[in-house]
Amino acid sequence: MVGCGYTGRRLLNMCRDANRDVLATVRSEESLATLRSADVAAEILDLDAPGGQLPRAWTEGRAVIYMAPPPGAGNTDSRIRAFLARLTANPSALVYLSTTAVYGDTGGATVDETTPPAPASDRGRRRLDAEQAALGWGRETGVPVRVLRVPGIYGPGRLPVERIRQGAPVLRGEDAGPGNRIHVDDLAAVSLAAAHYSGPENIFNVGDGSDASTTEYVRTVARLAGLARPPELPLAALLERVTPAMRGFLVERRRVETRRMREALGFRPRYADLEAGVAASLAEENGATA
Repeated sequence: MVGCGYTGRRLLNMCRDANRDVLATVRSEESLATLRSADVAAEILDLDAPGGQLPRAWTEGRAVIYMAPPPGAGNTDSRIRAFLARLTANPSALVYLSTTAVYGDTGGATVDETTPPAPASDRGRRRLDAEQAALGWGRETGVPVRVLRVPGIYGPGRLPVERIRQGAPVLRGEDAGPGNRIHVDDLAAVSLAAAHYSGPENIFNVGDGSDASTTEYVRTVARLAGLARPPELPLAALLERVTPAMRGFLVERRRVETRRMREALGFRPRYADLEAGVAASLAEENGATA
């Protein structure tokens, strides 16, 4: 696993439960110490710093699931190019976690994997650049490359419970377009499914199949957490109060078709129902059995 953050930790647990041989890479000494203290094989890999070739044992005979984010600025991803250039042994497969932001704003229209990408943000453009770098490398080397286009990720520790408690406003329902998301455990599981996939497809939209808006999502979290609904504002008023990164989630609207994930990849999300996913996440946060 290249980049063992929020999703990577959940994936790591799945792999360990199945007695898989896993090597995780992280950027910081603190993360390295945390993983090694849990008896996880881990190494430092800083793709922003000059570095030599990677040891063959890191990738030889292994599938690589690449979850490291691109740099925070610009339209290209230098990190994945640095990773691919440093390989000394080709992996058995490369799974790259991208984003549905590569489709841009479709005004709520449905997109599938045949829809031409049209990213409207630098974030989407960086991810599309990384996709193209990975797929091009796969064509040159013959290594199977699987791109997962990922929507919003939610799960334990990522629910907006504190923002709801603080009364942070959300978009009013009538202004909210369709949204797309996936529970972190489903994302970890579909990443493993992609690593073992042997068919002809190389790009997959992943998600729970629901088009619930961000407002519906926040309302669901508030209701199941026993909290009052947060105030709702018109789009123009809310845009004045959020970060530039959040503006993309508010303005871009699309429905993401996940049929290829279900039919070609053969993956069915455990949490295809938003209510079940939020309830399980809250239960885990509260120390109960989900």
